[in-house]
Amino acid sequence: MALAGVVVTAFTLRLAVSGVSPVLGRITDELHLIPGEAGVLAMMPSLGFALTGVLTTLAMRRLGLEALLVTSCGLAAVGTVARALSPDDVTFVVLTFIAMCGLGMGNVVLPPVIKKYFPHQIAALSAIYSMLLGFSTATAPLFAIPLADAAGWRVSVGSWGLFSVAALLPWLVLWLGARRSTPPAPPEQTPDLTTMPVAVVAPASTAPVKPWRSRVGWGVALMFTGTSANTFAMFLWLPRFLQDMGFTEHTAGLMLSYYAILAVPVSFAVPFLVRRFGNTVVLGLCTVVLYATGYLAVLLWPHAQVGDFPLVWVWITVFALAQASFPLSITLINARTRTTAGAGALSGFGQGLGYFAGSFGPLMFGLLFGATGSWWPSFGYLWVMLGVLSVGILMTGRHRYMEDRAAR
Repeated sequence: MALAGVVVTAFTLRLAVSGVSPVLGRITDELHLIPGEAGVLAMMPSLGFALTGVLTTLAMRRLGLEALLVTSCGLAAVGTVARALSPDDVTFVVLTFIAMCGLGMGNVVLPPVIKKYFPHQIAALSAIYSMLLGFSTATAPLFAIPLADAAGWRVSVGSWGLFSVAALLPWLVLWLGARRSTPPAPPEQTPDLTTMPVAVVAPASTAPVKPWRSRVGWGVALMFTGTSANTFAMFLWLPRFLQDMGFTEHTAGLMLSYYAILAVPVSFAVPFLVRRFGNTVVLGLCTVVLYATGYLAVLLWPHAQVGDFPLVWVWITVFALAQASFPLSITLINARTRTTAGAGALSGFGQGLGYFAGSFGPLMFGLLFGATGSWWPSFGYLWVMLGVLSVGILMTGRHRYMEDRAAR
C-alpha cells in the first residue's frame, strides 16, 4: 500500500504545475490576466512549496506522515479542480496557490516516507520517485493543448485534480490503519535483513534535528534554490520564448514536453550514481555546465539546422539533461541523513527555504524580458542562479551526515 501511495503521489506532484503554461495564453484571454498577475502566477508553485516546506516540518511529528499525505492530496485535488472553475483572475491565482500548497506538502513528506517504509531500498525508491516526477511534468504539457482544443482550457487545467484524488486513497487506508493500531516505536537500530519483510520501517529519532546548523542543510537549500529557479522558469516561459523565436504554439508545447520527459532517464540514474560514488561534486557540476551551455546555444542559434534537422532539439536536450540537479537534490535528503526525523527536517528546511528563494526565478525571468524586450537578461539571471546551485553542490558533495553536526 505504501509503495502504491509513493508511486501514484509522485506522478501527481507536477501535473498541475506544468499543465498550465501551454494554455496560459487562453487563460489570459478569458480571465484577463495582467502581466503582473502572470508573474505572480509564475511564483505560485515555488511559494506554495516553500510555505508548506516550513509548516509541514512543524506538523510532521504531531500529525504523522500518512495524515499529512492525506491532507496534501486533498488540498491538491480541491485546488486544482476549483481553479478550473474560477470566474476571474484573482480567484484563479488564489486557488492555484492552494493547489500548490497541497503539492508542496507531498514534496516534503515523500522523502521521509521512503526512508520510513523502505530504508533498504532508498536508491531504488528515490529513482522511481524522481523518475515519476519527470514523467508527470512531461505528461501534462503533452496533453494540455489537445484537451483544451477538445473541451476547453478549464477541462484541461482541472482534469489533473483527478489524479490527486487517486493518490489520496492509499494514504487514507494507511492513516486509518495507523489510527486503529499504534504499536510501540521500534528502537533506533539497524533492522535485521534476514527477518524483516520486504518493506521494513525505519525508526524515527526523537532527538531534535536542526538543519540550519549544518553545512549539509544549507547546501541542500542552495541546491533547491538554484534548481527550482531554473526549472520553474523553463516550465512557465520556455513555450513563450520558443513562440517568440517563431515556433508555433503546438511545437512549443511539444518542445516543453520533450524538455520535461528527458528528466525521466536522468532521474532514474542519479540515485544509483549517488549510492555508487558517494561524492557528488562532479555529478552536480556537470549539470551546471549542461544548463549554461544549452541556454547559450538556444539563444545564439535557435534556428540553426543540419540538413533538414533543426538543432534547437539538440540545445533543448542539453539543458534538459541538466535537470539531473533536481533528483540529485532530492536524493541527498536521504543520502545525507541517518534517520527518518533527520530526513523530514532536512526535507522541510531545504525545500522550504530553497523553493522560496527559487520562486523569484520565473518572476525575474519574465520581468527582465518585459523591461528590456530581450531574452538575454532573463537567461543571465538563470546563469546567476547556476552559481548558487554550484555553491550548494560543493557544500553537499562530500559524504557526511547532517545529524552529526545539526543535532547538537
